[in-house]
Amino acid sequence: MPESPPLRPRVGVGVILRRPDGAFLIGERKGSHGAGQLALPGGALELYETVRQCATRETLEEVGVRVPEDAWRAPFAVAEAVIDANNHWITIFALAHVDADVKFENMEPHKCAGWSFKRARDVRDVPDEGVFLPLRLLMRDENANVDEACVPEGFVVNGDGVYAPA
Repeated sequence: MPESPPLRPRVGVGVILRRPDGAFLIGERKGSHGAGQLALPGGALELYETVRQCATRETLEEVGVRVPEDAWRAPFAVAEAVIDANNHWITIFALAHVDADVKFENMEPHKCAGWSFKRARDVRDVPDEGVFLPLRLLMRDENANVDEACVPEGFVVNGDGVYAPA
């Protein structure tokens, strides 16, 4: 019998869709590792696909929103997560700003219980077992400040995490 190929880390792309109020899109995983945990949209990087192409594809596939490739800040952050014996992932996070009234849809209800916008502080308040490991690592990364990420020129983020003129 031929030997199985050795297991290797895989590359995933986590998508941060951030509104002007600082909230970003979060879903509840189902039917896979991490079921019942909060997670970002995203998925596996395909062969010869750029991170921005993957972020655009996954956003359209999972939430029905088309984000142009040039709108992504990628890589925004990177996390290494060993989820279980068969799941060692390097997750590259890509961030894009979306309008406050962006319309999204749960395009894969068999994989996600639903999507909603949450603030980083609200995600940080969830017990560890309720947050998918790559997102948990992002929330702990001192170099990846999701609250103030990519603030548009001429604006600052006030104490409530909302853009305000500088």
